[in-house]
This record gives sequence, C-alpha cells and structure tokens, in this order.
Amino acid sequence: MAMFQYMAKNVVGQSIHGEIAATSSQEAIQLLRRQDMFVTRLTEKMGGAMNASQKKISWRNPHVTNKELVAFTHQFSTLIRAGVPLLECLDILGTEVENSAWHSVLQHIRDDVEQGALLAQALGHFSTIFHEFYRRMVEVGETTGRLDESLSQLAIYLDKQAQLRAKIISALAYPALLVTVALLVFVFLLIWVVPLFSGLFQEFGESLPWLTQIVIHLADGLREHVFILVGLLGGLVLAGRILSTKAMGRRFIDEILLSLPLVGAIFRKSAIVRFSRTLGFLVHRGVPLLTGLSVAATVTGNSVIEQSIKAVATEVQDGKLLSETLRASGMFPPMVTQMIKVGESTGSLDTMLEKIADLFEQEVDRVVVAMTSVLEPCVIVVVGSGIALVVVAMYLPIFSIGSIIG
Repeated sequence: MAMFQYMAKNVVGQSIHGEIAATSSQEAIQLLRRQDMFVTRLTEKMGGAMNASQKKISWRNPHVTNKELVAFTHQFSTLIRAGVPLLECLDILGTEVENSAWHSVLQHIRDDVEQGALLAQALGHFSTIFHEFYRRMVEVGETTGRLDESLSQLAIYLDKQAQLRAKIISALAYPALLVTVALLVFVFLLIWVVPLFSGLFQEFGESLPWLTQIVIHLADGLREHVFILVGLLGGLVLAGRILSTKAMGRRFIDEILLSLPLVGAIFRKSAIVRFSRTLGFLVHRGVPLLTGLSVAATVTGNSVIEQSIKAVATEVQDGKLLSETLRASGMFPPMVTQMIKVGESTGSLDTMLEKIADLFEQEVDRVVVAMTSVLEPCVIVVVGSGIALVVVAMYLPIFSIGSIIG
C-alpha cells in the first residue's frame, strides 16, 4: 500500500488537502469520492510504500506518548460531538499528528473501520497503545450510540491518570536526583581529589589517621576496579529489566515495592485509585461487574494487587459480595470495603467507587508530601555526612602536620 498526497474540493467547494493510503491512484480517488470529495490533484508520496513485513515491524511497538493519546481522545470526542463522520474524524486526526508511528497507527485504524470493522476492534490491533479499558469504553459508546460521551469520559479519565502518575514521579524524582548527584560528587572526590592528598601524605612519611587510611584505601580500590563496578551495576540494571518482564520476577519486585515504608503506601493507594476509578467508569456505563473487575485489575500497575482482584472476581462469580471478597483479600483498607458495601446496598456502586478514587487520590497527595518532607532532609544529611567524612579524612593529616611543624 502506498501513501498519496491529494488536493480536493468537498461538496461546498472548500479546498482540502491531506494524505491517504491506497494500493493505487484509482483506489485513492475512489476512497476520496466516497467521502464526497472531488480530487483536483493526486501524487504518490515518495518513500510512502511499505511491504507487509515492514508494516508489521513498524507497528509492533509504535511509540505513542500518553500526552498524544490524551490529546487524540479529546479531539476525537470533540469531532464526534460536532457530527463529523467517523472516517473523516480519523482522516483529520491522522493528518494533524507529527509522530510518524502515530500517523501509521491511525491510518491503519481508519482502513480497518472503512473495511467494516468496529472502532473497538480496530483499536484492538494496537493493545500496547489502547488499553483494554480504553477499548471497552469505546465498545460501550459504539453499542449505545453515545461514542462522544464515552470518548469525553475517557479523556477525563486519562487526564486524571496522568496527573496521578505525575504526582508519583515528582515525589520520587527529587530524592533520586539528589542521590545521583551526591554519588557522582562522592565518586569524583574518591577518584580525582583523594589521590592528590594521598600522594602528599606518602611523601611526608607520617603515620596517617585511621579514617584517612580507610578513605585512601577506598579510593584506591575504586580506581582499580572502576570498570568492574560499572559492569556489575550495568548487569544489575539489565537483570532487573529482564526480571520485570517475567511474571514471577515482576511479582517479586511488586511485593518489595508494596513493603517499602512510605513508597509502598504511595503505590498501594495509587493502585486503589486506578482500580476504583476504572471500575466506577465501567459500572456507570453498564458494563457487567465481572467484566469490569477483570479490566480494572489490569490497570492497577501492580501484579500482586492485580492477582488479588482476579481472585476476587472468581469469588464474586460464585455469588459472594464484592465488599466481602475485597475485605477477605487483605489488599484493601477497611474504609474501601465499607464504602463499597454501602454502594452495593444502596445501588450506587459506581458513585461510591468514584468517591473512593477521589478520596484516595487526596491520600496519595498527603503521603507524597509526607514522604518528600521526610526523604529530602534525610538524603541531604546522609549525602552531606558522606562528603564531609571524606573532607575531614583529608584534612586530619594536615592538622597533624601543622602540630608537628609547630
């Protein structure tokens, strides 16, 4: 299939230009005529043709940022609400994006829809971009004839998820940056500064203080084995990445994250926010509870909690109440299970789940502030103490030299 650049006029005489994928120029003209456009110019885009294997490679892992997905969903909702036909919406959105991979994805989705596939089915070919929850909401919108409402709610949902992710990243970024800079300064002192002093002390021939000897030996060992240490560090990072791709390894890492003080609370509460908001959205749109649980489990971001929710879904299928099974799982605070119980008894489960999400999002904010206020001074004290230790170790012999000379 090749890419063609076209200029055309619509039914009201307005000039339109863009790109369209087709196997030939005749097919491109026919596709444009189906959209009530009269083609005035059509040229094949150089380098636009791709064989099937190339397409498979380029679409296997297309890089689309969360920001691009949110913007696409907002614009898609607006166009659908304005009464623009679905294929024309995809054409317009495809021509607006700058990311070539994203453009290819949207073009492929458009082609599938034109050939008779439902939008949710077309999105399913790119499950790494459009999560199951996203596809489920689109499917509900198509089924009920209110696709614009579903897309609008999706955009709000994605915005809130992005804000939650940003809060967590901002909470962990500053301490991580402090530690990284401090380690670089510490290594710089040991590799380049300490040897200058150690050479001076050896020439003087005096017996060095024990603290100075320890720092000098540490610096010598670091300089001699720096490449081995870098290799070990790289190996640990690579092993961690490989481990995270395996089910058991990911579960092991997630269990450690949940058990960490403060950090574990952030991950647990953020998982509750994602679960509650997703399940609330789906239940509100009429999705069956069991289906909603299976979808909501996949968006928690933690495999331990995900498996717990899937086990809960199995028990709910056997006739047990959601609140009872969640309480028995031990993964959710009593407040969550109690509020869900109230929602079940009053028939307002979706509303209660949304309230839980809002409440625990505030809890995430509180824990983030608390963690930041605790971690920052601790990191500064530890880092400052380590650097001060090196400085003191280097100056102790100088003080000894001054007393001997005096």
